[in-house]
Amino acid sequence: MIFRRSLVSELANTAGAVFTVIFSIVLTIGLVRILGMAAGGRIDSGTVMEMVVYEALVNLAPLLAVSLFIAVLMTLTRSWLDSEMVVWFSSGGISLLAWIRPVLRFSIPIIILITALSLVISPWAKGQSEMNREVWSQRDDVDRLSPGRFIEIAGGKQVFFVEEVSEDGLTVKNVFLTETDTNSEMVVIAKTGEVKTNESGDRYVLLHDGRRYEGVAGTPEYRVTEFQTYGVRLDVKPESAIQMNDVDTQPLPFLLMQSQDREAQGELLWRISWPIAALNLIMIAIPLSFTNPRAGRSLNMVVALLLFVLYLNGISVGRTWVEQGTMSLIPAIIVLNGVFTALAVILFLRRTILQRWIPVWMTIGYWRSRR
Repeated sequence: MIFRRSLVSELANTAGAVFTVIFSIVLTIGLVRILGMAAGGRIDSGTVMEMVVYEALVNLAPLLAVSLFIAVLMTLTRSWLDSEMVVWFSSGGISLLAWIRPVLRFSIPIIILITALSLVISPWAKGQSEMNREVWSQRDDVDRLSPGRFIEIAGGKQVFFVEEVSEDGLTVKNVFLTETDTNSEMVVIAKTGEVKTNESGDRYVLLHDGRRYEGVAGTPEYRVTEFQTYGVRLDVKPESAIQMNDVDTQPLPFLLMQSQDREAQGELLWRISWPIAALNLIMIAIPLSFTNPRAGRSLNMVVALLLFVLYLNGISVGRTWVEQGTMSLIPAIIVLNGVFTALAVILFLRRTILQRWIPVWMTIGYWRSRR
């Protein structure tokens, strides 16, 4: 039918615009946060773009769900404001229920994508992001030295600053080193330095042509020593196998086998609820889009925002209940999503069968008119 083709086309344009705006905002916030982590030495600066991609994949399922919800709501609200709905209802013989099929026709592929993202892709992306952080944290402290940046090593007891590092990472120039102990403080300044490894495998930074200041912090008792060569041992972390133990990074088959693990069941609730939430939200958006052409549409958008926030918080609360053992997985899924399914049914009944939320005979005005 004509109205179905036009509706799908308008839904696609609106959904694309809404998703672009929301995704750009979230991507920008994530990029700023990841750049801050790279500047602080918590991740490798060479993996910034990779981390941004992983961050986007983690948040993509909720973003698609809310974008689909807003797109359906905005498109149908415009039809009400332009009196297109009245034309279809009167001349076309089409009820509000007839809009379910074209909306689902457009939404089902996106819901399938949300399902794949929520169940498989997003956990994998989060696992890769955590893997990058762990790999970087286990790297040798010398490998993390970069020019123009202060780097904490040895658990924060030593702070390095170098002005220039050679391409092989073994030679440094204009070195500043401070080492703090319980009762003493040491500051070393040198023109050059190099990284050496002894027979035992211990790594040292050999500094040349410099000066060392040693004393007690807060007192004038400092000893100044000039040197030609000075060695500083680096506490190197032993390499350990990187294991991702967080449930939010585990694959779906692993979670399904952990029927006794409450955290795994809570994570399953989180993943399963997003495709169902996307379906419920678009069903709610159809009757919720009703707008008086003489009034604005801001109220509908406010209600839609509150519903999405309520749904998001409901999923979080349900996950917490499952993790705490208050509810089991299946009842939590049924109760949480069933409430919003019932809300969609009630809104459809209100717009198709019921003329008023309260029957006329139950109002005060009705009985006054009977006097």
